[in-house]
Amino acid sequence: MAKIKDSNPKSSSGGYLRIIGNEKLSDIFVKAQSTVISAGSELEKLVTKNAKCIENLDKFINEYDEGKIEEGSYLCPKKVISDSKYKLKEHEPDFLIIKVAHPGMCYVIELKDGDNFDTKKSVSEKEHLKEFATHISSLVPFRAKYYICCFNQDDKKKIVAGFKKKFTEDEVITGKELCNLLGINYDDIVKDREKDTLENFQYIVNEVSNIPEVKNKVNQEQKKIVSSPDFYEEDEENNS
Repeated sequence: MAKIKDSNPKSSSGGYLRIIGNEKLSDIFVKAQSTVISAGSELEKLVTKNAKCIENLDKFINEYDEGKIEEGSYLCPKKVISDSKYKLKEHEPDFLIIKVAHPGMCYVIELKDGDNFDTKKSVSEKEHLKEFATHISSLVPFRAKYYICCFNQDDKKKIVAGFKKKFTEDEVITGKELCNLLGINYDDIVKDREKDTLENFQYIVNEVSNIPEVKNKVNQEQKKIVSSPDFYEEDEENNS
């Protein structure tokens, strides 16, 4: 995933400060939000690291035409697409997955870490995916199909709902399905990301508990609990 402690957000904590009223706590929220955003890029890197990648799309298609490419699934990242003659300015998807088989397929993929998006973006992303799929299918010897993938959501109905029903169930895939297309292990990627999750939890606990105002508030609440008659009644019941 991504580590909150390594986050270096460019935005200020002004918005959070207005609703929370504590600068240090607001800074933690900003770092966490920045990490949520960067986690999508980290996910792309993990998928790319585990897949069989195309480094030059023009060369790959030429070699396919010459019968030099073995059967299998190949991943082409956005940067490689945009450096090729197959680019479509500002419409390149996160990935192409080219499945060399009989028949071959070209999957046009947009990858998401979350699963809840606003309507305008959903409509725009679908149009971009459709446009690129039409574009690439006219240039390569593969039939093209587009998908939007919500990596962490296993329920396609929830993915469709998250996109305000602008995508159908036939146009969305889960993280497991994406990994199946690529022939890589979904569980390995999840476990890799969970390492950062545990570290992020510990970081938040440590940082929050070291804020003087939080310490004071916790101590005040503890004193209220201890001084409450109910506390002693419960203690007597536990000792009886």
